[in-house]
Amino acid sequence: MKVFTIVFLAIWLNIQTIEAADGSVGYYYPAPNNIESYKTRTRVHINTNRFARNNIIKMITNEFLSKPHPPRFVIFTKGTLSEKLIIVSMVKGYLDTTYRARALLEAMTKVVRRSPLFKDIKSETVLNFFDLIRILGFKKITVSDGDKFSYQVSLR
Repeated sequence: MKVFTIVFLAIWLNIQTIEAADGSVGYYYPAPNNIESYKTRTRVHINTNRFARNNIIKMITNEFLSKPHPPRFVIFTKGTLSEKLIIVSMVKGYLDTTYRARALLEAMTKVVRRSPLFKDIKSETVLNFFDLIRILGFKKITVSDGDKFSYQVSLR
């Protein structure tokens, strides 16, 4: 019983620490079920700013809004410098596993590559979504089903 209590307390304290460190937890998405750290193969471009990050999100949003069916998720930025990318499902059961979240992020790679911001980068063979988005200065990506699941990647 003591072991169970200690394990439960450790998990609870970990969740509380995550929530205290990120004001978006509990407001836009639940505490992440899976947190990963990804070392990108790129550096932040010297001329990136909040405006560039918001433009890429606007471009991604417009790409999905141009489809004949309504988008299954919303994508937006948070943070004082818009350095946090948040994707939340609008459909029950859509982004409810780490694998589905990763698949969506991989699908977004092609959308981001078409951006005028990356026209001079020959990134087709090497760079993925995390690498491209890090160039713009994003530090964290969170994908959530909008209910109980969220997946978070810290970019370094």
